[in-house]
Amino acid sequence: MIVIGERINGTRKLVGNSIQTKNKDHIIKETKEQTEAGAHMIDVNAGKNPASEVTDMQWLMEIVQSHTALPLCLDSANPKVIEAALAANKNGRPLVNSVTDEGERINGMMPVIMKYNAMAVALLIDEKGVPDTVDRRLQIADSLVPKMLKHGIKVEDIYVDPCIFPLSTNTMYGLEAAESIKKVKARFPGIKTTCGLSNISFGLPLRGLMNQAFVVMLMCNGLDSALIDPLDKKMMSLIAAARALLNKDDFCMEYVVAAKEGKLV
Repeated sequence: MIVIGERINGTRKLVGNSIQTKNKDHIIKETKEQTEAGAHMIDVNAGKNPASEVTDMQWLMEIVQSHTALPLCLDSANPKVIEAALAANKNGRPLVNSVTDEGERINGMMPVIMKYNAMAVALLIDEKGVPDTVDRRLQIADSLVPKMLKHGIKVEDIYVDPCIFPLSTNTMYGLEAAESIKKVKARFPGIKTTCGLSNISFGLPLRGLMNQAFVVMLMCNGLDSALIDPLDKKMMSLIAAARALLNKDDFCMEYVVAAKEGKLV
C-alpha cells in the first residue's frame, strides 16, 4: 500500500498562502513531517491559479526535493505544468496525476508522460463527466486504459482512480467504489489502483474515523495506493495492520518493527 502524502496542495489555505507569498517555511515543514510520518510518495499540487501554476509548481519542486528523497506525485490537469514538473524532477520515478478519457487531456498528457518515463494515474472521467456507478466506471476504464497502453505505457505503471463520491450523498458510494476497484483489477491484470480517499467523508462528522474505516475496506478489495494524510497516526496504524492481515507483510515484520518504534496506536 503506497501512501501518497496529500498535504502539499495549493487548495489548502496555508499551503496556498505560502505559494502566493513564496514563504518556504510551511512547505518545508509539510515535506519533512510527511516524510518522517512514513509517506512513500509526496503529492505536489500548486493549486488552481492558471496564470502562475507553472512557476508555482517549479518553486514547489525545488523546495520539496531539497527536503525529501521520496518520489513525487505531480498533480495538475495542465500538461505544461506537468512537463515543467517532470523536467525539474530529481527524486526518482514520479507519478503523474492525472490522465482522463477526454481527447485533449489524454493527447496532451500521454506524450509528456512517455517522454519522461513517468507512471500515470488514469482518472475515470470522460467527455460525459464523472461516473457514479460501477458500470460507468468500467466503461471508461475499457476506453481509457487501452488508449494509454497504445501510447506505450506499461499496464503496471497505470494507477486507476475510480473517483470517490461523498457517502453523505448516497450510502452506496462506498460499496460502489470498492466494487469498482475490485473489477478494474480483475479486468486489467497487473494494473494498480489509487484514489483521493478523504472524499468519502465530505459532509460527515468525525471525518478521520470514516477515512480510516474506508481505507481498510478498499485495501481488502485491491487498493494499491491513496492520497492520504500520513500525519493521521491511526490511519497509518490501520494500514500497517491491514497489510499484515492481507499477507503483504512477510512474517508481519514491518508491523512488528513499527510497533517497537512507537509508530502504531
